Amino acid sequence: MKCIYKFLIIVFMLSFSCCYAENSDNSRDASEIFNKGFSNQKLVTDSTFKKTIEEIKERSLTNKQKKIKAMVQPHSPAADGEHFKMFAKSQDPDDELSQSLTVMIPVNAYSDNGILIPAGYYKLSCRKISDNTYVLDLSQGTKRIISVEAAQTQEDLEQESIQFCNAEIISNGRIRLMYGTIDLNLVGYIYYD
Repeated sequence: MKCIYKFLIIVFMLSFSCCYAENSDNSRDASEIFNKGFSNQKLVTDSTFKKTIEEIKERSLTNKQKKIKAMVQPHSPAADGEHFKMFAKSQDPDDELSQSLTVMIPVNAYSDNGILIPAGYYKLSCRKISDNTYVLDLSQGTKRIISVEAAQTQEDLEQESIQFCNAEIISNGRIRLMYGTIDLNLVGYIYYD
């Protein structure tokens, strides 16, 4: 029985080596064909690769996603470049005016210039123009909606936190925007119908 197994193994090995010897020329031809497939390729740089990936991603977006992306992109025409730089810089905890807070405008409003401010949530931040002149900026994302002139007040605005912002509807169709820190309380006005 052992002899039969030895005999079969030897026959198998001889047949395998004969097959391999016959295919060695064919395998050389196949490797040459395979290598010729790569001979005319161009070098791909990182920038070309990234550009191609971005193009593929762009093609897979729906029209709605493309519109949203155009509005959010910092380089789109809808973005305010100066405001984006201020928005992107890291907030300095020692600079009270660099902090932006979220405020809710409860009704559709408009500025002195008639710019519509739809009801919703906005970032409210403050800029110092000169010694006693301040401006409150209402923005959403990277787009500044309006800038409102603000006056410094000594009045206690009855807020519970040290740093705050608030929008309060008062008489005569006005909304009072309040922004405050430890040393500074500012008030600006927008209007509603």
